[in-house]
Order: sequence, then structure tokens, then C-alpha cells
Amino acid sequence: MTGPDQPQTDPLASSIWHVDRTTPDVVRISGGSNDPRALVVVRDHRRVSAIIPLGPTGAPERAPEVLAAPPAPPRPWDEGAGARLSATVVLCTTGRCDVLPRSVESVLAQDHPGFRLVVVDNAPASGRTRAALAGIDDDRMTIVEAPRAGLSRARNRGVLAATGDVVAFTDDDALVDPHWLTALLDPLAADPAVGATTGVVLAAELATAAQRWFESRGGFPKDLVPRVWSVGSPPAGAAGLGDAGEGGPLYPVTTARVGAGVCMAIRRDALAQAGPFDPALGAGTPTRGGEDLDMFARILRLGRPIVHTPDALVHHRHRRDPAGLDAQIRGNGSGMAALLVKSALERPSTLLVLASRVPAILTRLSPGSERVSGADDDVPASLTASEIKGFLEGPLLYAKSRRANRPAPSRGRRA
Repeated sequence: MTGPDQPQTDPLASSIWHVDRTTPDVVRISGGSNDPRALVVVRDHRRVSAIIPLGPTGAPERAPEVLAAPPAPPRPWDEGAGARLSATVVLCTTGRCDVLPRSVESVLAQDHPGFRLVVVDNAPASGRTRAALAGIDDDRMTIVEAPRAGLSRARNRGVLAATGDVVAFTDDDALVDPHWLTALLDPLAADPAVGATTGVVLAAELATAAQRWFESRGGFPKDLVPRVWSVGSPPAGAAGLGDAGEGGPLYPVTTARVGAGVCMAIRRDALAQAGPFDPALGAGTPTRGGEDLDMFARILRLGRPIVHTPDALVHHRHRRDPAGLDAQIRGNGSGMAALLVKSALERPSTLLVLASRVPAILTRLSPGSERVSGADDDVPASLTASEIKGFLEGPLLYAKSRRANRPAPSRGRRA
């Protein structure tokens, strides 16, 4: 029997595995050997070399495709140097997600020797977060409260509580790999000019059709090549840390290809330069998204490059049901439109840039493109319609969110 937390299993469900060919390690992330599909993350010396789809398997380490995948080359930074940087991981939650305890435990299982975890309770009156984490006793973890709803406000509260060289971020519906933090910090250790880093976000399970549809439409960025994202030429030291990123028709106004907030690290001095996350953007606000992409754009405008590393892995538990996925996709649309409106208000010249890129945008959104129809034949067209609806309502939602976050006028003292 299935219920709200156990929706109908997809007939095309996939098991998910990690195989490191240089060790005996074979880790099953989710699913089982009877699933009709398998997705295998192939690693060598903790470097990610390939993500390979297979048929049903209980022994992915013996699959010919896995054995034949070329090894990942050494990275253009000192691998493991990120362990020398002190860091705080910020994880924001309302306590509703059932993955929260496992998410916290995965952060505390990092191989990085010097970090703290700040859990930001964005609904402290409910008591859910503290109840969910009551069984975890670790002096590296601190719970702080951000009573006013909104992911940006919660992240800003976490930054205030953070210490160390770097602030890393993940979410309460994600499981981070044990090497995630060290790998995410490696490029930051390579050059002080680097302002932020991003990693690879994979599915934590592919058990339902909605989860498969999300991946079919592109999912989160999962580039397996080191990239350097910048506006103009990056500083010499950072330029050698990867291939130049190509951000699509809206870059650098929007930065969806750079990465995602569930898997990012930002140097503390870059955060101080860029300022706080915008409380008018993000989950828990009318705009429903965009606060991470806005932060990436602001860091890039400072002249601080962002480096993507393929070796910092996060597994995200995607929405399990069609209604949840539809709401997420609609929020993606509204968040994107809100970002464009914000950019145009702050820099009117943005309008000219966007106008010059309309043909490229239309090509990307044309009927039949993978971005619209998805890689699988059964992806509902209604998801694209929802994304467009979200995009169209995004400007009004952003105006509403800005009004809601406007500081209250001060009352002067009567004479």
C-alpha cells in the first residue's frame, strides 16, 4: 500500500550507486537490484569520472560500461587542500522534511577535520526541528532560530552564526557525500580570488515518475568538468582552475548553470562584499526561488570567479508526487522572472542585453527541445505550462515580496 510519503513506484524506477574503482567501495544510495534501471556514479580516487545509466543490476562494479569509463584526470588544484580551510556548514529547515535527521548526520560524517554545523530553525515555534534532531548529540552542531519565514532570512541568520574561512550551504532534503566539504573547498584553497564554489547535485532516489521527470527535464547542474565562471577574464590564478563556463542566453543576469544553493560554498570575505541574501527571493516568499542564483550573479559582478568542482557530491530527494513537482517547476519560473526584474530595476541596461538574446531564448524553449519536452517520452507537457505560468506571474510576485520585506517606517518622537 502507498500513502502520501510512499507514492506509487515508477515502473521505470532506478537504483542509484557509487562505485570507486580504486577501492573496494560500492555504495547503494537507494533502490535495489530488481529496479528496471540503475544509475552509477563512477569514481577513481574520489574523483568523479562518469555517471552511467544501466539496466537492472546488483553488482554495478562489474558492469562493462563502468569498467570501461575513462578515469578522471587529476584536478587543477591541490586535491585535499580544502581540509586546511576552516568552514561552517549552514543548513536551513522548518523541520517538516523527514530527511532532516539523515541530512544532518551526513554533514557530521564529513572527512573534513575542522568545521561547524549551524542548523537554522525557520519555524521555531513549531518545535519540529529540535524534536527531529533530539537524538543527535554532537558539539560541532548548533541550532539557531530565524522566526520570520523565508530561506534567504534563514541563510542570513546562519551566516551571522558562522565562523571560519568559508560558509558552505546545503538543504534539509539532501544527503552530502562524506568527501563533499573537502572537495567543495579545494578550489577555494587554490586561489584567494575565487569567491565561491559549486558541486554536482544528483537524485537521492528515482523511485517515482515525478522524480524521473525532474531529472529528465535537466534536474540540477551536474557538469563533470571543472569550470571557472566569471564576468570577463578571471584573475590569472583562477583561470587555470577549469574550463571557462558557458552560461546560456541569460548569463550573467541569471546563473542557473553555475550551480545550486543545495551545494555551494562562499568565502566569507566575498559574502561581506556581496551583502546578505535578498529576503524578497527564495522559498518561503512569494517569488519561491532565485536567492542562490542572485547571490552567484552578485559575486560574479564583484569580479570574483566561481569554480565548479565535479567531486563535491550531493544527493537531493526530489519531489515524489506530480503536484509537488509541478509546484517546484512553477516556482522555478517565478524565481527566474523575479531575478530578471530585479536586475532590470538595479541596472536598466540589462533590458538591452536581454532584448539582444531573445532569439537564443526562444530556440531553447522551442517545442521539441529537451529543455521543454524532457528526455523521456512521458514527461507531462503541463510542467512546461506551469513553468511559463510561474514566469509570467514572477514580476508581480517579486513586487509583492519586495513590499512585504520593506522596512517599516520609523515613527518620529512627538514634540
